[in-house]
Amino acid sequence: MGRQSAGDGIGLFQAVSIEVGLIVGGALFSLTGVAVGFAGPGVVLAFGLAFGIAILGLLPTAMLGAAFPTTGGNYRYPATLVSRPLAFLSAIGLGISMFTGGLPLYALTAGQYVDSLVPVSPTLVGFGLLTLFFLVNVVGSEPAATAQVAMFVALVAALGSFVAFGVPAVDPANLSPVFPSGVLGVGIAAGVLYFVCLGANFVVDIGGEVRDATVTIPRSFLLSVPLVLVIYASIGLVAVGSVGAEAMADQTLAVPAEAFLPPAFQSLFVVAGALFAIATSINAVYIITPKYLEVLAEDGLLPAVLAEKNDRFGTAHWGMVAVYVLSAAALVSPLPVADLGTLLGFGGAFLIVPVMLAAIAAVRHRRADVADALPLSPRLVAGMAALAVPLNLLLLALLASQSPQLFGIWLGTLAVAGGYYLLRTRTGGPLPTPDYEL
Repeated sequence: MGRQSAGDGIGLFQAVSIEVGLIVGGALFSLTGVAVGFAGPGVVLAFGLAFGIAILGLLPTAMLGAAFPTTGGNYRYPATLVSRPLAFLSAIGLGISMFTGGLPLYALTAGQYVDSLVPVSPTLVGFGLLTLFFLVNVVGSEPAATAQVAMFVALVAALGSFVAFGVPAVDPANLSPVFPSGVLGVGIAAGVLYFVCLGANFVVDIGGEVRDATVTIPRSFLLSVPLVLVIYASIGLVAVGSVGAEAMADQTLAVPAEAFLPPAFQSLFVVAGALFAIATSINAVYIITPKYLEVLAEDGLLPAVLAEKNDRFGTAHWGMVAVYVLSAAALVSPLPVADLGTLLGFGGAFLIVPVMLAAIAAVRHRRADVADALPLSPRLVAGMAALAVPLNLLLLALLASQSPQLFGIWLGTLAVAGGYYLLRTRTGGPLPTPDYEL
């Protein structure tokens, strides 16, 4: 596989901004209230639980990304080291969740926040954002990454203002009882919030474009994860502590913002906070999702046209068009925000399982390659991956128990994808030999 030269590609700060954009995004601003509805003040613990499970999967993913930087790593690692059919199903499962859950969730939430300032159609705002970042990403990943950095700086400033003004407004009485729905409520809330904490894992999908990826990917995780954990714990505490669990349940963060932010800072929070968070998520999805289409097409599992590169910008423009059309069509989905978030969680939890199996396989069979990828024992990293597998499956089961019909539809779509895979491999001739190696 090719490595970037020293002066080319996405650098450390850009990688951190992409990760933070994927983690701190529309899901945080729309799903915090949903999680409060399940866990009440226990949402802070739910954030910690979701983050703890995410970190168990993050370090093995970082090991793979540092040892084997490539494009579409979350597909290629399990496809090469474990099972191509399983990797295909996990990539399709993520695509279903992202196109029909994630991007509509981010876009509609953007519209809701704009509507809190001026009357506007949330769908129209969402469509505008999807179109804008489609055009930004068509001209290449580096311009998109530069835009990500600018929004990232403004986002952190806006979230910092929210916390700084909100801490004095916290009323301890609003934080009791801590677990109104018991441990189960916290577990379900953690499942809803899981994808909110998961985003950094996806930087391995652009590993082939990251400068000095063997060093940059682990360092970017080391910077982005603690930063986001502090932000999340602070925002959860302020949101519930300032207005109470009942007022915050199933609401956006605009509710506590209106309670304690001065008018000028409310506008800053909506524009530079909520909108930039959502925009960085949409932008990051556009950066990463076409990589899956590209590698699946290269493996003969999707039409080759999706992998065709634009001669001028070097981007998979037809793959980008596919992402844009599907997400714009899903924007008019009748699903409520809570169901969109649950649907997003299905794909995130499932995707991690084969990647963790790939990390275990790499430690067992490619020990020399992964020995120096992280300053941790490969055996310890494999143990974390082994623990992450049942925990992700448990989160998936918790989410499914809350939306069994939606889970059935998602699972049925995966079954159709599995049937397509069998048909393609048994009647469509042999799959092409991949032009990459780990």
